Amino acid sequence: MDPLVPHSRTRRIVTVVVQIVVVAGLAVGGYFAWKKYQKTNEKGPEYVTEAVQNVPLLVERTTATGTLQPLLTVQVGAQVSGRIIKLYANYNSLVHTGDLLAELDPTLYASQVAQTRANLARVKADLQHAQAAQRAAQKTLKRTEVLFAKQLATQADHDAATAAVEMGKADIANAEASIIQAEAALALNETNLAYCKIYSPVDGVVLSRSVDVGQTVAASLQAPVLFSIAKDLGKMQVHANVDEADIGKLAEAMPATFTVDAYRGMNFQGVISQLRLSPQVVQNVVTYDAVVDVMNTGNRLKPGMTATVVFETATRQGVLAVPNAALRWKPTADDKVLGETPVGKKPGMPDAVGESGGHGGRKKAPDAVGLAGAATPSDLARVLPSKVYVWRGKVLTPVEVVTGVSDGRYTEVLSGKLAVDDPVVVRRIDGGTSSAGAMGGAKGPKGGMPRRMF
Repeated sequence: MDPLVPHSRTRRIVTVVVQIVVVAGLAVGGYFAWKKYQKTNEKGPEYVTEAVQNVPLLVERTTATGTLQPLLTVQVGAQVSGRIIKLYANYNSLVHTGDLLAELDPTLYASQVAQTRANLARVKADLQHAQAAQRAAQKTLKRTEVLFAKQLATQADHDAATAAVEMGKADIANAEASIIQAEAALALNETNLAYCKIYSPVDGVVLSRSVDVGQTVAASLQAPVLFSIAKDLGKMQVHANVDEADIGKLAEAMPATFTVDAYRGMNFQGVISQLRLSPQVVQNVVTYDAVVDVMNTGNRLKPGMTATVVFETATRQGVLAVPNAALRWKPTADDKVLGETPVGKKPGMPDAVGESGGHGGRKKAPDAVGLAGAATPSDLARVLPSKVYVWRGKVLTPVEVVTGVSDGRYTEVLSGKLAVDDPVVVRRIDGGTSSAGAMGGAKGPKGGMPRRMF
């Protein structure tokens, strides 16, 4: 008998036993997995909720970016061409009205003034000559008239004397016109000579200087800019680019707060002085210019700084508020909602009436009678019919609400059957599908973050 046979039989027995143990283990594991799955299904979905709160202060804000500019910036230029021979102001120089800033070479314009003065003297002499000739012609005419009356002078002599008088008058008028022309030319050249000295038109500080001594400026087509002077940097303006979606919330005299990168943690105050109607379109983005007046105490703010401006467009005190995530969350087909049967409803699809959070629903806004007593006409223009879901007795209860202002996290409730501490659903956490709340809901009291859905 082969001595290896008992060993082979033993190995086969061990193998069979191992297989039986493995199958039994899989069966037991499957049984417990099935029980757990059944228990989970019986438990139903779980939701993250947040409580409705009575917010002491709710502030709606609009943010924009802008640039600091002086209240008035004057560009000082040269009205005549020439070479810069002297400069009396530099960057950051404090200047006053009438201060001399620069001088151009006056040689050419001084010679033109001398030439026109000489021309004026010549035409004045021509006038004197014409006046003398006129007096002589008048005397000749008188003698000729006496002789003509005694028939001692011919008609031709009388006509020639009369013509000489008329020609004398014309020469005098011509000389007088030449004097006026020469005086105008002299005034022009004297003005050009005066323009060789450039004075400050305002009190302020020199922001920029565009020329150096020895440089030639040409003022043939337009006046070249030599200096830029900011008037009174103690008062400045922020020109903020406000998005077209937010411009309707702003108004003149509205307060604003802004920050600049140069002074981190420091807030500056201002007031809207103007909302300009001219739109600015950049890559199909439409913005409007909101001008904010600022007191620049201590001259900390510099022209050209980038400012981040925050406008407080609305303020509410002691209002009932619901989390914004609750307004975004919508139930899906497998969520049980009290009084609703979303049969065949696809995940994320809003109800046919009023479940779009106020932007796509067809339900009309309620009348003003149903609003809170503190509602104003501005509130009536912004009321938005929406729906939130309260987790009551393990059932989703829909509640229609009319919302007001929002600070980005909470939204004012103007009307609706909600009370403080009502648990409103912000997202679902058991892996079921949901709409906007699953992707952007805030972290609720049960903890955890929403699962990503694809």
